[in-house]
Amino acid sequence: MKCKKWEVWFAKVKFEDSDEIKKRPVLILGEKNGFAISLKITTHTPRYYSDYLLKHWTRAGLDKESVVMTSKTLLLNDDDLVQCFGRISEYDMLQIQSIMSR
Repeated sequence: MKCKKWEVWFAKVKFEDSDEIKKRPVLILGEKNGFAISLKITTHTPRYYSDYLLKHWTRAGLDKESVVMTSKTLLLNDDDLVQCFGRISEYDMLQIQSIMSR
C-alpha cells in the first residue's frame, strides 16, 4: 500500500446511487487485505452526529472547510488512489478516533 494512516488523498470514488466516479478527498485509516480503508471528506455542513468538521483543515491540505464522514467507510485499491496531498492534525485524529469508538 502506498498510503499511510491519517493521510488525505485524492481518490477515485464511485457514487452511492450510480456508476459515476468522481475524484474526491478521502482520509486513510489503514489497510486490510490489500485495500486502503478510508473515509469520505466533503465540504457539506455536518449532517449527522458522526460527521466531524475538521478543525485544522488547511493543515490537512484542503482548500475549503471540510467534514469527515466517519460513517462512510470506503475500501479502495491502489489504482483508486490518485495523489496524497496532506495529513490531518493530531487534534483532529483524536477527535475522529473518539467519534468512531462510540
